[in-house]
Amino acid sequence: MRRLGQDTPYELPEGETFVADSLGKTDAKSKDIDEVRSDWLARLSRLIDEVEGWAKQLGWSTKRVEKKMSDSEVGSYQAPALLMQEATTRIILEPIARSAPGAEGVVDLYLLPAYDDIATVYGHSGKWMIQYPFTEAVEDEADPEPFTRERFDGVLRAMVENAA
Repeated sequence: MRRLGQDTPYELPEGETFVADSLGKTDAKSKDIDEVRSDWLARLSRLIDEVEGWAKQLGWSTKRVEKKMSDSEVGSYQAPALLMQEATTRIILEPIARSAPGAEGVVDLYLLPAYDDIATVYGHSGKWMIQYPFTEAVEDEADPEPFTRERFDGVLRAMVENAA
């Protein structure tokens, strides 16, 4: 079974890159701290923009919100998050960390209000991946997959079904 960082994800849009060393931790010493934070917020905003477009195409209502974040390397800041709703099902795409071992940014996608049914979206080698264990017949954990509109749709459908 593959784990974080052991997959072949799709490429990010032209010109979009992650600023990270091989362990997935940003090298804040080599760049100005404001620039590192700005790079992360720009990547995150592009992800939120894309997911918001996908959600609207799938008939979900969306609302952007801000989340207070704190990072030992770049300090405190506000990051975008995305609330989505279809009928009575509410889901949030919420940033968790700018960097983590084996990942260049972590964002969770989960049902509200219980924080159940969590999918993890993370950056790896300049690509966004998703790991969600509740679709199809899986063993203990799902393998990470490229984060695409089709995969997003499948995860949303599974979350709605599991919420019922």
